[in-house]
Amino acid sequence: MAEVKRHPARRAGLLAGLCRFAGAALLLASCAGAPRDAALAQEYYNLGNAHLELKNYERAVSLYREALRLDPELNRAYYNLSLALTESGRAEEAVGILERLAAKDPQNRDMLEALAYAYHAQGQDQKALDSYESILSLAPENTAARYNLAILLGKAGRNAEAIPHLERLMELDPGDQQALYQLGRLLAGEGRTGESVAALERYVQERPEDAAAQALLGDGYRKLERYDRALEAYAAALTRQEKLAEAQFYSALIYLTRIEDPQAGLAALQRALEDGFADAAQIAALLESPGLLEKEKVRELLAGRGLLPAPGGPQPAPGGQ
Repeated sequence: MAEVKRHPARRAGLLAGLCRFAGAALLLASCAGAPRDAALAQEYYNLGNAHLELKNYERAVSLYREALRLDPELNRAYYNLSLALTESGRAEEAVGILERLAAKDPQNRDMLEALAYAYHAQGQDQKALDSYESILSLAPENTAARYNLAILLGKAGRNAEAIPHLERLMELDPGDQQALYQLGRLLAGEGRTGESVAALERYVQERPEDAAAQALLGDGYRKLERYDRALEAYAAALTRQEKLAEAQFYSALIYLTRIEDPQAGLAALQRALEDGFADAAQIAALLESPGLLEKEKVRELLAGRGLLPAPGGPQPAPGGQ
């Protein structure tokens, strides 16, 4: 599910853990005296795992259901069935399964994580948050739960609560690059620009190909008035993703109001407008900038796109540049 911001490796880690249980059960099922249905159920379970890994979710659901028909006590199949249901857009069914399991085993962390994932897929983010908090009360070192808790807090506009979780996560796992990026992003959202830049600088050292991170770093440098570094970051972003209208626009703003390179500024502004930049407040802020170079040509470019502010139109937000 695209809206869920979860490390693929973490998700695979949960699945791998469940599959290790499967391997042990298969070994037991192969022993003399194991009931035939239980052994066959294990085979269906293993096939379900293979299809889950291949993202054949509907097929995985069918295989897990058959495994459970043959062996209703194959509890680990319920967990993977819930994951397959969630991924196939049937989170409500997954929640029903997992809530029944939770009543029997309220301290099972894997189950709680799967339940939180299903709650989020169902749009019940507060319940997902409660589940992640329950996991952390049982296992404060669980970095997957801490990451997802932070992401959901950020999604709810609770950045100030999310940031300490990401900071703690970085203490537990300094190499977690996605957590580092999210930390930089949320710090920027809270206006903690210097700290955001420090985090994003570390991130792009390892992931220079991430255009969104380079653009966000450029925004940070611009706000710190480190204009040469801002242009470098925007250029790095645009090298990797040509159509980044905001990076083009803010490059134009720097060239036309700070570094006095009108040719580069007009070219960047034209590309920004071609790529769809149309933020009325930022355009008004550009036109109101003291010392704006080539103001008439800027106005012509804006007029050509129907973006020239009307008298009494949107005014630049304080600190908008």
